[in-house]
Amino acid sequence: IHLESAGASLMTPPPIATLKAAIALLLGAFALAAAGVFWSYRYDVAARAAVHAQQAVLDSAHTRQQQGQTEARLIAQHLGAYRNLTARGFIGEENRLAWIEAVQLANRDAHLYGLTYTLSPRTAAPADLANGLPLNQTRMTVKMPLLVETDLPHFLDALRARTPGIFRVERCQMSRGADTAPQPVNHPELDAECELLWFTVAAASKEAR
Repeated sequence: IHLESAGASLMTPPPIATLKAAIALLLGAFALAAAGVFWSYRYDVAARAAVHAQQAVLDSAHTRQQQGQTEARLIAQHLGAYRNLTARGFIGEENRLAWIEAVQLANRDAHLYGLTYTLSPRTAAPADLANGLPLNQTRMTVKMPLLVETDLPHFLDALRARTPGIFRVERCQMSRGADTAPQPVNHPELDAECELLWFTVAAASKEAR
């Protein structure tokens, strides 16, 4: 009787209901753990993205600060030269009266015999000469009598010493007068004609600043 009772005990089916509950609890725990890992990963990704975005903002601000400091140093370094060029009439509007006075005074300083001049309208300088600047040029034609050939370089040297602006000698030519009759001493017998280019740069407008 005892053996049969033991055999019957061994054949008892497992408690399925109890196992189902344990498995359900285990699966729920796994699901909660997986959800926690997933949300932790998403939070970590979002946090990293926020850190990178903030770092990019800081880097951009630092770059702008460095650019501003560099520009400030350049302005301080070249401000004197800029003011000097502005005072000489290179930056801004044409100063035609100053150019005319300069050639007349140079003629007097070189002890010459007067001159005539013509000024053409201002035009844009060639691109290869402007090199990206808003550079303009004004052509001045100067004609004057000379006693000897060396009078011309004396005039140009005096003009460079007198000039209130920046100019370039485009061309000069000399010719001898047609009158071959004997002339008094110190009477000019040569005629010179020079073309000068006066340069100006347009000043930046207030809107551009």
